[in-house]
Amino acid sequence: MGVLTFTSKGEPGIGFRIGYTYISERARRRANRVSGAGIMLTGVLLILLSFFLPMPWLMAVLLSCFGVIIPVTYLVAKREYELEELSEEAPEKPERRIRPPRVGKYLALQTVFVGLSLVLLINGKLPDREISILIFVQLFILGLTLLASRPIVFQLAPKFRGKMALGFAKAMAVVSGMISLLLAVSALKGNTNPLFVVLLLLISLGAVFYAAFVALTSAYEEGYY
Repeated sequence: MGVLTFTSKGEPGIGFRIGYTYISERARRRANRVSGAGIMLTGVLLILLSFFLPMPWLMAVLLSCFGVIIPVTYLVAKREYELEELSEEAPEKPERRIRPPRVGKYLALQTVFVGLSLVLLINGKLPDREISILIFVQLFILGLTLLASRPIVFQLAPKFRGKMALGFAKAMAVVSGMISLLLAVSALKGNTNPLFVVLLLLISLGAVFYAAFVALTSAYEEGYY
């Protein structure tokens, strides 16, 4: 994945693809180099740590690395785009202003879910330390939703309406809520009824499929067929 990103020459679906990299070739090249190098280093780090750490901790390391790579690459792409804009003459008429989508309620909802999970962790209700890594997943999802509120991130087409960003934020809120539910169930002491476990599994699968459906539907409405 890192090699493909680092050597990408603009192929569809390959590389670090956000609004800046679609409207600026200079930003695309620099962002792909930075993110590609970061992903390759992450792969090497995971290989080395796999001899010492179990899978849940490796997932935490992976999420932490991507939590650094994504914002750093975003800032690099933004900077390269702005430098390219400064080197060109200003247009005669200002371009259409793109209003950011309102994802505040989804951010607030995810913040509540993260807060509930942290309360369980602080009070020592979680029986297994490894399951507390899911809280890092919630924080990672919250960061991705915050990025989705920036129009330039999901401005992949000339006509930006924000439906894809809203759908993504809603889907991430569903996933975060599902994680909080799983953590709350794991905090229950004693034996759990097998029927309840089956019901929880069905709820989790339903939440995942619903989140995927919302994300795909919003992408279709935005114009990505």
